[in-house]
Amino acid sequence: MVASLLELAGRSTGNAVMFWVLISASCTVLLWGLALALLVPSLVLIVESVAAMVVATRPSPALIARGEINAESSRLVVLVPAHNESENIRATLEALLPQMRDCDRILVIADNCTDNTAGVAQDMGVTVLERYNPQSPGKGYALDFALQELQRDPPDLFMVLDADCLVSEHTIAALVAQACQTQGPVQATYLMTVPADASLVDRISTFAMKVRNLVRLSGITALGFPSILAGSGMIFPWHVLERVSFAGDKCVDDMQLTIDLAIAGYPATYTTAGRVVGRLMQKQAARSQRSRWEHGHLEVILTQIPKLIQAAWQQRRVDLGVMALDLSVPPLSLLVLLWVAVFGLATLAALGGLVPSLPAIITGGEASLVGLVLILVWLQMGQEDLPFKTALAIPVYLLWKLPIYVQFFRQPQTRWLKTERDPESVAPRSLPKTREIKPE
Repeated sequence: MVASLLELAGRSTGNAVMFWVLISASCTVLLWGLALALLVPSLVLIVESVAAMVVATRPSPALIARGEINAESSRLVVLVPAHNESENIRATLEALLPQMRDCDRILVIADNCTDNTAGVAQDMGVTVLERYNPQSPGKGYALDFALQELQRDPPDLFMVLDADCLVSEHTIAALVAQACQTQGPVQATYLMTVPADASLVDRISTFAMKVRNLVRLSGITALGFPSILAGSGMIFPWHVLERVSFAGDKCVDDMQLTIDLAIAGYPATYTTAGRVVGRLMQKQAARSQRSRWEHGHLEVILTQIPKLIQAAWQQRRVDLGVMALDLSVPPLSLLVLLWVAVFGLATLAALGGLVPSLPAIITGGEASLVGLVLILVWLQMGQEDLPFKTALAIPVYLLWKLPIYVQFFRQPQTRWLKTERDPESVAPRSLPKTREIKPE
């Protein structure tokens, strides 16, 4: 009897030990995997940021090799997709018109508008296309509609500018010159303005946009690799339309377009010589906009990076592999939240004796290095957008963003949706499906 009890106790102890070993091994593999997975975007962010601060941005000779169109004689059409932008489009056109040459023109696409966007643009003396198709909303479909209209007399170049963006002086000339030189897409610096009564969310979002659209693009350009397209302030040679389509209702069509053009042999380049400045949405519209942008970015990471890696291998192109690494960096706030979560889990598991302490050390090191680099970036170019007192409230901003990422796993928003800015009280006008209004 005693022998049987001892044998049973021995088996129970052995099972418990085996169970503990399996749990420990599983936790070790999981935490090592998470730590190494975060290492890739962390290194990409560090390298790009350091390159932007240390090395002067310059066009890469490898990307300038297709011949030239004469920049002086090339015809440009600036496409301005506008959805209920009657309050903003006048300022946009006032900044744009002085930069137009005699051979250039502006085409405003009043897309599913219920306000006076078309009338304001017509008063400014530009051509307006009205499109009313609620079943196919979104910027991509509006641009595709305009490009189909231009097929009858195609320009040499076309540019996309959002209706709430202001172009800085000499931006058009700089974009035209570089597009003619590279014979490929070119992205200007696209930033957000900080309003006088900016909230905490506005200021941190503006700084995050600067890191993405100025710091990282300057860095990857300085290293000699292609840029990504940011959605506004981007110019294209007409012939690239043979390889891609603009039609679509995703809110990160610019990322998809970047990937499609790069795989087709037209990687985008970036210039700091041109700049466009947009504005952030307010209140609930801001949350909706950020949800669409960031859910769309995560969808690209999950679905398009494997496509880029496959194309890089098949075409033997290093630039496509680097683009995959660049796009693998998630939104900055999500990256910080992931560091906090993985570091916390790894630390607790190490204190409990489940895993070695190395995963926690690696994750903490990643976060520390990136944090140091971002502080240097902030000191160099971010204090105006993000004062020190505001920067101390970043944890509050991360809590504001947390529900956006949780929602991605429950109900992702990756397509264009109407925002709070749209006037709900105004019924859609009875419009023909398409209408062209030319200046008198």
